[in-house]
Amino acid sequence: MKGFLLSLAICLLVSVLPAHAEVVSRIVAVVNDDIITTLQLNERIASELGDDAVAIIAAPERLVILNKLVEETLVEQRVKQLGMRVSDEEVERAINDVQRQNNIDRNQLEMAIQAQGLTMETYRVKLRQQLLQFKLVGREIREKVEVTNQETRQYYRDHIEDFREAPFLRLSRISFIIPAVTDAGQLSARRALSSEALARLRAGEGFEQVLAAYRGDKGAEGGPMGQFSEGELTDPFASAVAGLLPGQYSEVIETPQAFHILRVEELNPGQVPEFEAVKERITQLLIEQEREAAIGSWMEELKKDAYIVIKL
Repeated sequence: MKGFLLSLAICLLVSVLPAHAEVVSRIVAVVNDDIITTLQLNERIASELGDDAVAIIAAPERLVILNKLVEETLVEQRVKQLGMRVSDEEVERAINDVQRQNNIDRNQLEMAIQAQGLTMETYRVKLRQQLLQFKLVGREIREKVEVTNQETRQYYRDHIEDFREAPFLRLSRISFIIPAVTDAGQLSARRALSSEALARLRAGEGFEQVLAAYRGDKGAEGGPMGQFSEGELTDPFASAVAGLLPGQYSEVIETPQAFHILRVEELNPGQVPEFEAVKERITQLLIEQEREAAIGSWMEELKKDAYIVIKL
């Protein structure tokens, strides 16, 4: 519930319902004993799409937003029918969650609310309404949603590649630095040293031993480069290590800055975590999917049992 409250309250924080003066506000929908007017509809359109959209929105899009208002009205009516309540303490806890999530204090929250054209009291009213709706959904639907261990395992089997970790490789290097000011003879000498070092490495001499032999006056430096995911290496380096196995060395790579020798330390194709490691994540995903489907069915039942007239 906490995650829902946070996203809900943050959404309320950044939502504004601007007032639009109308000479005539006609009825666009009747929902049992309640009505929805053009004023309410235009306010929602402006809130979701911007003020300019009120005059230019096409009829199908307008109907989609009106349908949202119809559904919200049905939910409010069901809340009243069941006599559900949200206490002041619950509203306060939700507001505190917003502050913690955004790392702000109450004064900063109030300033943010005021910047969106709302008062703190209006914010509390809207938050209370949303909490009531969440309680209703929980009462009517959540208890009916169940995911079995068999369903979770089957999802894991069917989507196992979705859980595969990104492949990566770890590299080390020996680089023969090219001085900022150099002539053709010096450049040729550095190139020869790098080729000599590569020959020693491929002959089986240890990496650290070869690196140490060429440090200092011979211009070598290097060591571990770290871990790289696909696409993180520059093209010359990526091409040089393509197809290499752990322990193998690249050809000498010449760049404007240095002559490089790369060693592949580890080549990880991307591991698939065990089922138990992702079980909870899959369970929550399936619960959300079933809950969304259940909410849709529940809403259709509310509509079927209601008196609804659209006059758009």
